[in-house]
Amino acid sequence: MKRLMGFLWLAGLMLGVGSSGALAATECNGPLSGTIVGGVVVNNGDFCVLDEANVSGGVQVNPGGILIVCGSTINGGLDANGAGNIIVGAEEIDCAGSVINGGVHIANTGPGALDGAPSIALERSVIHGSVHLTGNQGPMAVASNVIAGGLFCKGNALNVEDEGSPSAVTGKVTCKFAD
Repeated sequence: MKRLMGFLWLAGLMLGVGSSGALAATECNGPLSGTIVGGVVVNNGDFCVLDEANVSGGVQVNPGGILIVCGSTINGGLDANGAGNIIVGAEEIDCAGSVINGGVHIANTGPGALDGAPSIALERSVIHGSVHLTGNQGPMAVASNVIAGGLFCKGNALNVEDEGSPSAVTGKVTCKFAD
């Protein structure tokens, strides 16, 4: 056992010396495109537009942040709690659909900071993971997506809209859709 612990300690030390440590997330307040390594964070008061970006490390939207994603790939999922707005692939603003490799978790968003826009719009995108919408206060649109996981809703103020174009969902769906 002592020999194993000594080996693990030495291996950890060598990894620590040989690596540069974890990459810090890029704070987004404006447009971002191209390759972004280490993830993206959108903070309170930030208005982030990912346009033809390739993000490695996921996207985190903190309370008060606004995120628009057009024609981008996010590797590592999308997590938002208390955001002003989350818009992915909205046709109404000529925003191309995106690919999200990982889950989408959006909680406590809304009622929406952008005039005329839903507080959450997930449209025309491919999501390789489940989508969880929890405790959101504004209008939500989930339309024309391919979601390779479930679509789960809990405690939202309003039902989800599919804008007449339902998403193809692999897995369980617990959301109620507006008439």
